[in-house]
Amino acid sequence: MLFNYLISPAGGCVRMTISLTVIIIEATGNITFGLPVMIVLMIAKWIGDLFNEGIYDTHIHLQGVPILGWEPPLMSSNISAREVMSHPVTVMRSREKVGRIVDLLKAEPHNGFPVVQDFDPDNQSMGSGIEDVVQTFGTFRGTILRSQLIVLLKLKVFLENADIKEKMSQLKASDFRDAYPRFPPIQQIHISPHERDFTMDLEPFMNPACYTIQDCATLPRIFRLFRALGLRHVVVINYKNEVLGMVTRKDLARYRADVSLARGKIKIHELHVSK
Repeated sequence: MLFNYLISPAGGCVRMTISLTVIIIEATGNITFGLPVMIVLMIAKWIGDLFNEGIYDTHIHLQGVPILGWEPPLMSSNISAREVMSHPVTVMRSREKVGRIVDLLKAEPHNGFPVVQDFDPDNQSMGSGIEDVVQTFGTFRGTILRSQLIVLLKLKVFLENADIKEKMSQLKASDFRDAYPRFPPIQQIHISPHERDFTMDLEPFMNPACYTIQDCATLPRIFRLFRALGLRHVVVINYKNEVLGMVTRKDLARYRADVSLARGKIKIHELHVSK
């Protein structure tokens, strides 16, 4: 009765072999049936995986939570970074006006921004395909986080200030670390109309050695890069090191593989991911 009404349904629903075995053994207080229980749970998991995903994965998909699976979607090797990246992308120059930084932080909810040089909005370069024309956004120099920009605005690290050298020498990593994780929103940072015309030098604070991918990189390669390194976003560049777009965790999490054994088909479909 225990095997029929508890072990098999539980193993088929949650798909946790080792953990569920320990829970059942501790609940029954009998370690004698440890091996049979594990065998039953493994068989139930294998049978369940042939038809659909477990109950936890199903709820994750229904809620739109951007959690990546263990493996990339099947038959996705022909999907390139250009097809999944966010484009156009919001970039910042190495020396940027304070007013533009404030406006971008208010308009964009993103956590990181590429830092570029020689940015020309009208510049376009040919893509890898003959008919592809993708706008570029300047030569890539690095990335800077939203939290860093807010701290710099709060401390008013502007080049026009008379004490800029003193502020730069006194600025430490603890100034950014102590504000974590509750950084003030940009609406609470007071910037006067006069200060909007000032300039901020982002080069000393950006990350010049962040991970980037070529626009021809395949979806499985990008997927494994995010899984192995725990990335939140990565910049897409071309062979000239020019920014084309960005791939975020949500961009990858919205792709799912629909496997139909009866029809013998595998389909890649796109889900709506909640913000």
